[in-house]
Amino acid sequence: MHIVIGGSANGKRKFVREMMSAEARWFGDETPLELTLLNELPDHQPAVICNVEEWMATQLDDEEKAIHDLLNTILGKNVTLIITDIGRGIVPMDAHERALRDACGRLNQHLMKVAEGVTRIWYGIPQKLK
Repeated sequence: MHIVIGGSANGKRKFVREMMSAEARWFGDETPLELTLLNELPDHQPAVICNVEEWMATQLDDEEKAIHDLLNTILGKNVTLIITDIGRGIVPMDAHERALRDACGRLNQHLMKVAEGVTRIWYGIPQKLK
């Protein structure tokens, strides 16, 4: 698993499109992310997962289960995750937005720990973190 992380509109998708083969399947880009579709993905099939933050926003009722389910679904697969870093800047006043920010931070910690590679994109410039 490889993770590409960075702020909004910093060039993450462009970077991933340039590094991935044309045969890669994209999940969560045009339609909401569904783990059941990822379960059907062959382990060798390259896949890109986008908008994990939007998916996590629907999973706040049971964050631990969501993290567990996502990790179990993607471990061992040829997956690249595109993650928008929402943990920087001003802390949101809205309680739901704060909960999402915190949940995404905890999810990202789990993902980064098990990822084989992590690249941060900062204004189109890739920086290898792991």
